[in-house]
Amino acid sequence: MAKPRNITVVSQRVPYPPNKGEKLRTYHQVEFLTQLGYQVDVLCLGESEQDHADANALREKLNISVTVYPLSHKVLRYSWAMLHRQAISVGAFYSSALQKEVNARLRGGCDALLLSASSLGYYVFNAPHYHARTCALFMDMMDVDSDKWRQYAESSSFLMSAVYRREGKLIKRLEARANKDFEDTFLIAKEETRLFEKTVSALKPVKVLGNGLDFSAFYPAPAQVTDTNFLFTGVMDYKPNVDAVMWFVERCWPSIKQRLPGATFTVGGMNPTKEIQQLSERDKTIEVTGFVDDMLPYFHKATAFVAPFRIARGVQNKMLQAAACKLPVISTSMGAEGINYANESTMFIVDEESSFIDACVDCVKKADTAQQLVNNAYSALHNTYSWEQQLKPLKQALKKYEPTS
Repeated sequence: MAKPRNITVVSQRVPYPPNKGEKLRTYHQVEFLTQLGYQVDVLCLGESEQDHADANALREKLNISVTVYPLSHKVLRYSWAMLHRQAISVGAFYSSALQKEVNARLRGGCDALLLSASSLGYYVFNAPHYHARTCALFMDMMDVDSDKWRQYAESSSFLMSAVYRREGKLIKRLEARANKDFEDTFLIAKEETRLFEKTVSALKPVKVLGNGLDFSAFYPAPAQVTDTNFLFTGVMDYKPNVDAVMWFVERCWPSIKQRLPGATFTVGGMNPTKEIQQLSERDKTIEVTGFVDDMLPYFHKATAFVAPFRIARGVQNKMLQAAACKLPVISTSMGAEGINYANESTMFIVDEESSFIDACVDCVKKADTAQQLVNNAYSALHNTYSWEQQLKPLKQALKKYEPTS
């Protein structure tokens, strides 16, 4: 194959602004590819006028082609998935117009195709010219999604458990096929690649393509915090985030308040569920922000960051952001998974309820100990988590298709 000078990136959503997990990751990949001199076209899906406005902003910022394909009503997409025996995740992001464009790209409309989620693999496998394609294929699975659905199944009601098990089974098929047929597949951390080899496929090695951090957007507070405030950030209709916050509030927060009078807890992030919104109504020490334009001020007024995850996959960007802001981090072992510097010298890693409570209190009452962890984490973060450093495997994968002469 020829050098992939023209790269088409297919994304579930408009990868802009880079204010949440998969948007942030894909945006920085696209930016990186343009910096390397590739011509990049972004094909993505949208449901609102805001999506088109975001696409225009991305187009202007990076001077690239961005095309948004509208999605039909959610009920129609989910019904389509059931009728075609596909995963709901496939139906949720399926557009016949985008399918036609992917077909054209596979026939010679680009040199390389990079998909940003395993569920998007259906577009390639469903294309009539798939086996006669002329472009290189790359898949950024980010996380082992099939295992996420397994975790959901284990923590849900009988009916929803059956739905999640079906989803996990069908997504696993797409993950395995992409690993077999694509030139390269990527996951966000070594822990994810080991899980993939164990539960999905060990046919071909999956490469680690990590997340980086924009150090100009997240940095330490200019002044010392005087009040005691614990922070959690994330998209607050995402099941692992909701589960983490509710466990912390119900199991840990009452004891923390008792031991640290005047302490407050901030839940920062867009789309809070009704369950999350009601937290601030019944407890005046809890603030639920909803969407905010800039989360940095909330990091700057916090004493510590909590990551009480019990359902998780991949790397928690929010923990990298907290470390960049020099906040002590209290995390479960599941929350710390995938962060290569995460250990007892850089953060509090505790799983039991009583230990999590003690660690939160220690962040305040044993400030010297907490500060040493913060300094260690900050140093390790800067050494390894620049986007340029983390995205080197993508550069190397594309370089394989450059001519040798």
